[in-house]
Amino acid sequence: MDILFSVAMPLVPMTALWMALRHGPWRSRFWRHENPIGFALFVGGIAFLAGFVGPMILAPGANQGPLLGIFYTGPLGTIGGLLWGMVRAWRRSAAGT
Repeated sequence: MDILFSVAMPLVPMTALWMALRHGPWRSRFWRHENPIGFALFVGGIAFLAGFVGPMILAPGANQGPLLGIFYTGPLGTIGGLLWGMVRAWRRSAAGT
């Protein structure tokens, strides 16, 4: 039962993250991919938190764990979110909606 729990437990936040990114937590113009900067900040924030808090939870003895979020996952998530937001905005404008 412990193995099932440890395998299924990460699926809950990953599903919540996927739903938030797919459908958007807010109904604003800032989120609806009309502004890729908003999408980049949201994805970058989530990536930063995952890289900053994740190592503290998974390896509490590692003293350099939060640096992962500061130097890697935060900036890469922001750049990836910006590119993703720009593609989605371009596809939305190409579709005419």
